[in-house]
Amino acid sequence: MSIDPAVILVLLLALSWHEAAHAWVADRLGDPTARELGRISLNPLRHLDPFLSVVLPVAVFLMSAGTMIFGGGKPVPIQPSYFRQPSRDFMLVALAGPGSNLALALLAVVLFAVGSWSGLFPPEAVDVGYGEVRYATTTLQEAGDGGFLARTLYWGVFINVLLAAFNLIPVPPLDGSRVVGWLLPGPLKRSWYSLDRYGLLILLVIFYWLDGLRYLTMVFVPIYNAFADLSTWLLALVPP
Repeated sequence: MSIDPAVILVLLLALSWHEAAHAWVADRLGDPTARELGRISLNPLRHLDPFLSVVLPVAVFLMSAGTMIFGGGKPVPIQPSYFRQPSRDFMLVALAGPGSNLALALLAVVLFAVGSWSGLFPPEAVDVGYGEVRYATTTLQEAGDGGFLARTLYWGVFINVLLAAFNLIPVPPLDGSRVVGWLLPGPLKRSWYSLDRYGLLILLVIFYWLDGLRYLTMVFVPIYNAFADLSTWLLALVPP
């Protein structure tokens, strides 16, 4: 039971990009807290949390026999009192995370197309067992069976779209819950944000007892398919 090094590389980059985006937007909106703590950085060490980034993912991976991984980065400290419009700006800071992951997925699609145009990803023979060989890396979907660079770009799309879809779930403490908080009236807003302290428990209940993975898939699949379709369209546009 091993993990593809390309997956680890993409996870570290996606996580760092996500958290740095939170910090950068917060700083642009007037809250210097994260910047002063060095969180506007793509250095993974600045964003890793011993429990959320190491202990929890390993425990979930082992308990699920390698079928699931769940974790996160060190939360970016935000002080809404610095914001001109605290509720709105808090929401914008939250959406910067999944938005940055979608931007990174788009970049991976473009790089895959450019690499394919230039002949960097020719079809590769893949032994699928029983003496059968097929050729992979002709499309983004097949790149997961290709060489390291092709796999990295494939996972660059898959993981970033998955992180965006997951973080847009509208439950505390995920980024999507900030949109709900922005829409709620004052008294309910405070009660809603107070649920953050139970965030990990809420997520465990949703994913282990309420079939949350099915709902996540309903969001993830259409977005991923849109990126895959875009990749296929770009591949057909071979420059002269």
